[in-house]
Amino acid sequence: MTAAIDERLRGAVEAILFVVDTPVAAGTLAELLDVEEPTITEQLTSLAAEYEQQHRGFTLRPAGQGWRLYTREEYAEYVERYVTDGQRARLTQAALETLAVVAYRQPVTRSRISAIRGVSVDGVIRTLRSRGLVAEEGSDPQTGGGLYVTTELFLEKLGLSSLSELPDLAPLLPDVESVLSEDSNP
Repeated sequence: MTAAIDERLRGAVEAILFVVDTPVAAGTLAELLDVEEPTITEQLTSLAAEYEQQHRGFTLRPAGQGWRLYTREEYAEYVERYVTDGQRARLTQAALETLAVVAYRQPVTRSRISAIRGVSVDGVIRTLRSRGLVAEEGSDPQTGGGLYVTTELFLEKLGLSSLSELPDLAPLLPDVESVLSEDSNP
């Protein structure tokens, strides 16, 4: 394998590892990246050794039937402080948009939220869950995906007693004519 291909494969493996929220199997990575499983296993082992040698803030290790990135245990105190203290920080635009989709479409699956927003929402959903604003409640009977709903804390933070008090979206949306005229203007 050439160095350029090796670096590209290495980068692709890292990128996937950063977005998964459960361990990912070497076979799954091999299939996604269209390479042989031993090549992926070699990359994973090499990355794990590199992270360890460089004493990064995270480690890569086998877990269950796959591999996953973990924060290095010696930094747990700082991560915990960030997670608990960081909850006082304002929500990002992405978090607000995701929260709005959940509020108005609940119960809603993560894949449906991603389809509406046009981007992956895995990290944002984790943030909203860790802040107690959304929760997983049951699963979609058709897809088996978890269904997300807003929580009592969400209502409390917005000063609402029920979801029926959410403002109507229709007056906030552009009218059809203005959207169509924008599309026809280059």
